[in-house]
Amino acid sequence: MREIKNIVRIEASSNYSILHFTNGKSVTVTRLLKDFEEMLLSYRFFRIHHTHLINLDYIKKYIRSGQVVMQNGDIIDVSRRKKEEFLKLISG
Repeated sequence: MREIKNIVRIEASSNYSILHFTNGKSVTVTRLLKDFEEMLLSYRFFRIHHTHLINLDYIKKYIRSGQVVMQNGDIIDVSRRKKEEFLKLISG
């Protein structure tokens, strides 16, 4: 498998997960997002939504309306439940 540091985000799709990489490619695997969340906890990944796990190193900016812009241009919603925890994490 490709290196973890090259994963920008992981997106849930039913019983699959789609890994999006820095080179623009993506790979679909038969693993739940929850599995990746547990595996990547120590690698600066954060689950910002029930469908998205992002690599905090690839955040370009946070939009106050509740969205994150990743360095590759992807825009992902931050769930209301995760917003406070996420903001604390990225601000300090």
